[in-house]
Amino acid sequence: MNTATPTRHDDATMTSLVRIRELGPDDGDVVDVVFAGLSARSRYLRFQSQVGELSAATRRSLTGWDGRTHVALAAFAQGRPIGIVRIFDLGDGRGELAVEVVDHWQGRGVGTRLLQAARDRAVEMGYRELVGEVLVVNAAVCAAVRGVFHDTRVRRDGSELTITMPVDGEQATANPVGGLVA
Repeated sequence: MNTATPTRHDDATMTSLVRIRELGPDDGDVVDVVFAGLSARSRYLRFQSQVGELSAATRRSLTGWDGRTHVALAAFAQGRPIGIVRIFDLGDGRGELAVEVVDHWQGRGVGTRLLQAARDRAVEMGYRELVGEVLVVNAAVCAAVRGVFHDTRVRRDGSELTITMPVDGEQATANPVGGLVA
């Protein structure tokens, strides 16, 4: 069976099968596969609006990684993409962080692994802080962010939270991203 859907194995075993790597110019299909694995609710939580399909402009924006001003790291299980985390440069040592994990892999540590990899990459890139906007109802992402980034600051504006995550120069994981190749 060649599927990236977790079965009856425990979460630690399943997460150990996950590999993370930085995306390059030929990886645009990864965005399509991950987007297809998001339910309508997950898409709403990620994009903060109802998104049935990616417009051409949104897809171009999401796949416009260049390794400097836009970095994307993806998680793979059995060679299939199951999540993506992105850092968009905001200037002045700040980056915007966005993450999504396909529904079948949510709650299994994949988002945390992606956030750790993004934190490590942000350190390499010289960022001093990352910022993310999250809906108040997205408790899972808030918990994952707080588990990876220490001393987060949260500001609420209606139904949206702005989370500021200091990047203190210490890598969050023992293995650098480059060592985790799918």
